[in-house]
Amino acid sequence: MEPINVLVITYYWPPSGGPAVQRWLAFSNHLATQNVNLHVLTIDEKSANYPAIDQSLGLQVSSKIKIYKTTSAELYWIYKKYIGKGKAPSAGFANEGTPGLLQKIARFVRGNFFLPDARKSWNKYALAEARQIIKHENISIIITAGPPHSTHLVGLQLKKEFAIKWIADFHDAWTDVWYYAKLMHTPIASYLDKKMERTVLESADKILTVGRFLRKVLSEKSNKINIGKIELISMGYDESKFLSAPLVSKEEFIITYTGTIDGHYEPDVFFQAIASIKIKYPQIKFKIRFAGVLAEAVKNKIIQYGLLDNLQEMGYVSHEDSIKLLQSTTVLLLVSPKVKSENIIIPGKIYEYLAALKPIINIGSLQTESAMIINECSAGQNFDRSMVMQLEQYLIELAEQWLINADLNLNSTNNEYKKYGRAEESKRLYKIITNLIAD
Repeated sequence: MEPINVLVITYYWPPSGGPAVQRWLAFSNHLATQNVNLHVLTIDEKSANYPAIDQSLGLQVSSKIKIYKTTSAELYWIYKKYIGKGKAPSAGFANEGTPGLLQKIARFVRGNFFLPDARKSWNKYALAEARQIIKHENISIIITAGPPHSTHLVGLQLKKEFAIKWIADFHDAWTDVWYYAKLMHTPIASYLDKKMERTVLESADKILTVGRFLRKVLSEKSNKINIGKIELISMGYDESKFLSAPLVSKEEFIITYTGTIDGHYEPDVFFQAIASIKIKYPQIKFKIRFAGVLAEAVKNKIIQYGLLDNLQEMGYVSHEDSIKLLQSTTVLLLVSPKVKSENIIIPGKIYEYLAALKPIINIGSLQTESAMIINECSAGQNFDRSMVMQLEQYLIELAEQWLINADLNLNSTNNEYKKYGRAEESKRLYKIITNLIAD
């Protein structure tokens, strides 16, 4: 069988940091070991606007992957210079706090004049380069990764121009994303955005998405969308990063949260519970460790509950260092934003949390997919935002165990979480690709 020539079009690629980069970096590396000639089209980092940079990811790119980079003409420099204090906005604007007048104006402009997103200016450069790659490399399948969902519009246009198969990866929601209301769409802008989303979903040969609930939401966007063409490929975790045994913290009881958290997450129940436990167990040195974006509103809550002395605020760390934090903690904290679409949110970090084999405290609706995954993998306990007493009791159980034996690591013989390894997910992706070629 001749190798399959595949073109992945993704805005986020090393040196960008974050889960979206790790997802397609891992899948690309695995596909490149199969019967695939893999080509990746991305933006040149000099033209890109990434919320975070992780140089360590660039060292992990397989030499078998052929990479193409183009320039762009984005306007994020205006935001960064005059509004963002030198930074692009992070997911859900978590690094902004309460928006001021300029920030509100910027959100309105973004939500109504840059549909579907502010990175769509890369499309014309990506389209021009993709056309040349398809012609010269005999590409038979293209994969577009979103967000930014504007990338799917590149796939839509290429599908019109070439006899080619197209897979659109929705590794996050488009018009159902949890911070959508923050973008202040007018009714006409919202209509146009949903129309673009529906057209992409109807036109792609296959859709990838990360969870069962989101799969159902996407399938209901149009009666022309057969749920059978939407395949589940989780964000997953990189097995090679979790080969060593998890460490044990004997001096401190460390609770670690990685990623973004802002006021919409409403983690008060956790702070209330840990503040109570801190008093009951003065002999235990509790540390609450945040690595990523800790919004000012959440930090103020930490201060309000008298936990500032227990806080370790680390800011953004590399993926490599993030893994070390997961493996050296006592307990992991997971919180989902309290929004209408909470049930479809699956934080990408949950799979690495599972692989770290540490007990997970999950705060949010009990009906979320994250809660289902934690239950399926026997990886911790879930608490809604009213379950203060139940959370206190769980923390008491953990504290009592820790005083006897600081090793709270989960039983590694429970292998349910391993189905989310990216090597396994890549096998499913390769099968999807080969089946699509055979159709």
